[in-house]
Amino acid sequence: MSNMKSKRHGPNRREVLHLAAGAATLIAMPSIVRAETPYKKTLRLQSLNSGEKLTITFWTDRGYDADALKRMSWFMRDLRTGDVHDVHPGLLDLLWEIDSHTRSKNPIYTMSGYRSPETNDWLYKRGNGVDPGSFHMRGMAVDVTQNFTDPEEIYRVAKKLGRGGAGYYPTKTPYVHVDIGPPDFWTYPGMPRPGRDEEYDRQQAEAETTES
Repeated sequence: MSNMKSKRHGPNRREVLHLAAGAATLIAMPSIVRAETPYKKTLRLQSLNSGEKLTITFWTDRGYDADALKRMSWFMRDLRTGDVHDVHPGLLDLLWEIDSHTRSKNPIYTMSGYRSPETNDWLYKRGNGVDPGSFHMRGMAVDVTQNFTDPEEIYRVAKKLGRGGAGYYPTKTPYVHVDIGPPDFWTYPGMPRPGRDEEYDRQQAEAETTES
């Protein structure tokens, strides 16, 4: 994929404020975790589309690792266009939390991470149950699977955590969508609540007003 372009995007000021608040909450909140915490958070990932594998520690008790976040952003790039977007650290926290609660010892298998607006629009027009305001376009969503004998497990865990959106897609290759937008849950052919992207933007605007 050496001929693909690479275009980097960064979070806006509202999202930075959201990240700061979210990170503080996640660090302070107790949870059922594996033995290495609270000293580090490590993810084992494999892309079902590119075949790439990544085992990476993205957070330690010193905070988020900037180089690890860059590597994660590349791993979750739009494979159709080659565009790279900064992955939101809160999404990695959510994936780590989900992995801590599942029974499977498999890596988390990713199917779709960041989507450029062009790719999201292309999928939406094909009628694949794609949200036109998808959080994939913000680096805040990923489609995953892990336990092939119980593909719904991640969905059940995500619903119990209640920290964002989660959708179960019992298709030919079942998978689960997770994001860190406003909480919502659905099973395909059901769709996420309309306007969640606008709801998120309003929340960020209100947070920015409160901070200023």
